[in-house]
Amino acid sequence: MNLLHSFFLKNRTSILIFISVLAVYGVSAYRRQVGYWYWMEHSRDYVVDHVTAMSTQDAYHWLKMARDMDEGRLGKGRLDHLQGYPEGEEYVENPSLLAVLISLSKNFTGGDYYRGALLLVPVLAGLFVFPLFAYFRRLGFGASAVLGGLVGSFSHAYYDRTITGRPDTDLLNTFFPLLVSSFILPMNRTRTPRANLCFALGAGLSMYLFNWWYQQPGFILAYLVIMVAYLLLGRVSWRQIAAIILVFLLASGPGNVLQSTGSLRQFWLGYFSPSSTGHIVWPDAMASITEAQHQGILATLKLMYGFLPVVFAGLTGLAYLAFRQFRQMIPIAPLVFLGLWSLVGQIRFAMYLALFIGIGVGVLIELLCRYIGKKRNLQPQFVSLASISLMFALFFSTIAYTGFSLNIQPTISAPMTRAFLDIKGLVPKHSAMFTPLWGYGYPLMEIGEFATYHDGSLHGGIRTTLISKAVTSPKQSDMVSMLSYLEDKGFDSLTNQITDNNLPANRMMKLVFDYPGNFRGENVYVLYSETMIEKFGSISKYGTWDFAKGKSDPMRYQNMTCFSLIDNVLTCRGGKVDLNRGVILGDESPEVPLKAVLFVNNGYVVDEKDYGSDQGLYLQILEKDNKVIRTQVVDDRLFRTNFNQQYLLGNYDRRYFEEVYNNFPVARVLKVKSGH
Repeated sequence: MNLLHSFFLKNRTSILIFISVLAVYGVSAYRRQVGYWYWMEHSRDYVVDHVTAMSTQDAYHWLKMARDMDEGRLGKGRLDHLQGYPEGEEYVENPSLLAVLISLSKNFTGGDYYRGALLLVPVLAGLFVFPLFAYFRRLGFGASAVLGGLVGSFSHAYYDRTITGRPDTDLLNTFFPLLVSSFILPMNRTRTPRANLCFALGAGLSMYLFNWWYQQPGFILAYLVIMVAYLLLGRVSWRQIAAIILVFLLASGPGNVLQSTGSLRQFWLGYFSPSSTGHIVWPDAMASITEAQHQGILATLKLMYGFLPVVFAGLTGLAYLAFRQFRQMIPIAPLVFLGLWSLVGQIRFAMYLALFIGIGVGVLIELLCRYIGKKRNLQPQFVSLASISLMFALFFSTIAYTGFSLNIQPTISAPMTRAFLDIKGLVPKHSAMFTPLWGYGYPLMEIGEFATYHDGSLHGGIRTTLISKAVTSPKQSDMVSMLSYLEDKGFDSLTNQITDNNLPANRMMKLVFDYPGNFRGENVYVLYSETMIEKFGSISKYGTWDFAKGKSDPMRYQNMTCFSLIDNVLTCRGGKVDLNRGVILGDESPEVPLKAVLFVNNGYVVDEKDYGSDQGLYLQILEKDNKVIRTQVVDDRLFRTNFNQQYLLGNYDRRYFEEVYNNFPVARVLKVKSGH
């Protein structure tokens, strides 16, 4: 009892800080759990039959992997006929750690994979605060982990990616790297070789778990380089360094190490090199992904913390640490570098810098409190208590600048989920769904058990470009020709022809879209949805790609918000539309002529007025059960696309297609007829 009392007396400050760190983790978990409770309370918007919504499409990939693992489908050489239609893709040999955790968590939700996955979010999202505390405690600023954890957990850069409905790899993508860094930091020449090897083993095992979680073995090389640099600056002998490297690499997994250079190459090609097949260069897939875009330095800093004085104070504190404890900051250099890169590169890495901004402000607060405590002869635990209190006060007084109160909407809405399930009941099992939106790939495979042409891991390049060209073409025969070619030959055959025969883009296009064979597929369907209207700019970026010029000419729907129709004149925000004369009258712009106005009810044109003009735009007034839901202005090029004609106007060619599902505007499905 005396020993325990003595321990608490000697470690009062550390215990106080650790309890505070536990509180930070508790706040992180509780806030995300509140989001889950909200979804369950408002289940009409988030739950359809057995399917609970997710707020990222990638979540459906991990759900499917967990289900495939439990049903014994995974394994080398086994083909997944749902992914990468028509050839199919090989199943992974080993499931990811996330899929394993989803499989385990379903046991706590009565076998419900969806809810089991959702409950992982509050448990995992805040775990990074513990290695963060362990790391900066060794630097003498353990209390700064309190603010680092709060800012890191609730900054939009991280919270938006780990909020309710996002059981994805971001949940532990800060935890594992910080854990590796925390094992590297204590290595030094004053420790015994055995102790250093134990730390190397811990770092390696942490890296192994990270690769099992994230499947990006390139991190092994990055951490190997900074570890060697750290040890060299610490004057550790080469003999010890060699042993440490060997233990680290073996613990990281020899298979992962062998794949590390290939992983870095793929990273470089994905972010810095245009996608190509042979001599054909495809559109930049990253440009259509929000998280991979550059938003500017100021916007990215606000993503980390909306109150910029806190951001600049954090960067100042971080610079102080880098200057005063340069060597000790080396083990976290990869995360700091990725975070700083987000200022000029992809915003997805901003979450790494956000937590260090919190650390930087925490360091400044600790320095201030220590200075005052020294002047007033305060006990260390009181200084730490004051520091922690100020950190909590600062965070909660500026909480409006974070994502703390955010409640995100599902990526697949309840009506769309209902549509998937309805369609699943109407068509044969494992039917192929041809859709221009690659983001639907994972949900279609998981919810509907449909085969898909492209998805989150098979997007961009040859697949998405050709699919989008078929959808944006003004000829429905182009879509049928492409589908016929793919049914007979597949993407792999086309890729081989391009690479082996140096096939140029114009010959590839002719080969696919002038294919003479009839369509011989049995269960291939074209799926359109309301989401695609807003995404049509991205879809048409691929569809209008000019291979010779290396650029696109995207098309977009212009939506008008209209309030009333009096004497055949629509009054809208920003102007009026005179349906008698066929002109758009802008408040501050000249008249724009209309070619025609079309009234569309439940997906079919019920009335049309042609103004006989060779120039001008089309006005499409979309109705659901005779109630206007959208008023669109489109140019001639967009008006004639297969997407607009088949989906919005119902003008699909009956020779090639037959409608099997119409819940306009939520979704529409056309079956591709065989033998045409």
